[in-house]
Amino acid sequence: MNKKRLIGVLCFLIACVVAFSQNNSFTPEWAVGINGGATFSKISFSTGFRIPQELLLQSSEGITVRYISENHFGIQGELNYSLRGWKEITDSVHLNRQTRSLAYLELPLMTHIYFGMGKRVNFIFNLGPQFSYFLHEKNLETEINTVNASSEYYNMKIQHKFDYGLKVTMGIEFKTGVGSFVLDGRYYFGLSDIFNNTKGDLFQASSHKVIGLSLTYLYNIKR
Repeated sequence: MNKKRLIGVLCFLIACVVAFSQNNSFTPEWAVGINGGATFSKISFSTGFRIPQELLLQSSEGITVRYISENHFGIQGELNYSLRGWKEITDSVHLNRQTRSLAYLELPLMTHIYFGMGKRVNFIFNLGPQFSYFLHEKNLETEINTVNASSEYYNMKIQHKFDYGLKVTMGIEFKTGVGSFVLDGRYYFGLSDIFNNTKGDLFQASSHKVIGLSLTYLYNIKR
């Protein structure tokens, strides 16, 4: 799915949920909490040479604020410290490899959709834009066995610190007497690049792709 079509689907889904969820008798709810979990990331490189990768396992944690304004509908924002990056693997052709961990401060602003699956269980679906800023990096591994085009970027610094894209989460919320616990799977589709991508640059694209698994605790502060 290309970027324009993905954004179009996002806007259509939000419009449908807003129309469906109108209920004047609903009492709005505020909730705040914390989240944490695992990230599985890679970089989607577009270049003249092959960079084989496997998903890099790291972590993410942060705070969550949620406002439910209508039946089945609300908004959710987060402020997360997240580790992403990529892990190269070697094969018979690609002999060089590196593993780079990139730390970002993330701000996802998502539409929150939920449907009851029982008295204390909800199915949840969040989607919306995410804006991030690169903080620092750590080179976890570097091994250069041959000097060729694929080794030119090994010492390149991150050239674009601001990152943006679309985030989708899907999971289950369990409501208890002490608050709500949400277990969800996440996917981030980056729309920007970490390296320059103009004509003559090494890469035509270098965007983030991140899969996540997260556990969130939320406490209702207004009913």
